Amino acid sequence: MLPRKVLVALGLILAFAAVTAAQDKTATPKSAAGKQAPDEDRALLYQLSEAQRGVGEQLQDLQNKVENLTNDLAEARDNNEALEDEVKAMREEVKGLYWESSQVKQQIDGVKEDIGGVDSNLTGFRAAAGIFIAVMILLLLLIAGLTVRR
Repeated sequence: MLPRKVLVALGLILAFAAVTAAQDKTATPKSAAGKQAPDEDRALLYQLSEAQRGVGEQLQDLQNKVENLTNDLAEARDNNEALEDEVKAMREEVKGLYWESSQVKQQIDGVKEDIGGVDSNLTGFRAAAGIFIAVMILLLLLIAGLTVRR
């Protein structure tokens, strides 16, 4: 509402300035009788009406520009709010991804522990298998030795 009041006041000031400028241009020294010719009066009135039309057009242009700026400002605010919403959504997504990555790290640590347990079991199995094979070889040698002796 305030910009419209300012525009109206500006329009009135411009109209007054145009009228005084038109009067200064058309002012002629008054004749001895103090009467101006009717043609001069008509010309003055015509100039005043043209000046008022020009000021009215300028005022309308200013109002259109102010409305356009207001619309542009509202659009920019809407765009800014949309960007803020996108940023919030991205932050939430990053938080979710961070949480998921920490869960994956915990699972990897658990798998490492399981692999360590399997590795120690495998080492024990290898030792037991080596002993078993050594015993089997000794038994085969014993059997072969007994067979040859007979």
